[in-house]
Amino acid sequence: MDPVRAILLALARRAQEARLSWYAERAALRARGETPTHGNSWPYSVQADLCLITAITAADLPANFRLYDTSLSRDPLAAAAQLREVASAYDHSGPIEAEHEAARLAYKRAFAEPLTPQEQHYVELLADLPAARRDKVIEAAEERLRHRPA
Repeated sequence: MDPVRAILLALARRAQEARLSWYAERAALRARGETPTHGNSWPYSVQADLCLITAITAADLPANFRLYDTSLSRDPLAAAAQLREVASAYDHSGPIEAEHEAARLAYKRAFAEPLTPQEQHYVELLADLPAARRDKVIEAAEERLRHRPA
C-alpha cells in the first residue's frame, strides 16, 4: 500500500475510534440515567475528523483514487465519511450503542431494586459534592473494584 493510502486509512481508523469512544461515553451517561452532553471524547472526535479532512484536501486525490474497493469522492467531507466506513468495515467495529442497548437495559433492571438506607445515605453524600469531586470518588471506587481480589 502506498504511503498516501496508508496515512489516510490510519487517520480514518483514528477518526472512527474517536467517534466510537464518543458514542461509548454517551451510552455510559445514559446507562447511569444522566443526560448525554458533549464530554471529553467529543472534541477529540471532532479534531480527528478535521485531521482526516485536512489530509484528504492536502493529498489532492485523483478522480480515480481507490482504497480497497471504494472510489473516494472528490468532496473531502464525503471522502472522509467513506474512509471512516472503510476503516470500520475492515476493523469489524462499529457504533456500539444499539448493539449494547439490550445489555444496558438488563443492567438497569438488575439494579432496579429500591435503595437501602445506607445506599440512600451514599446518594445524598455524593449529591452534595461538586461534579468533579463526585466523578473522582466514583473513579476511585471503580479503580478499587478492579484491583480487588476475586
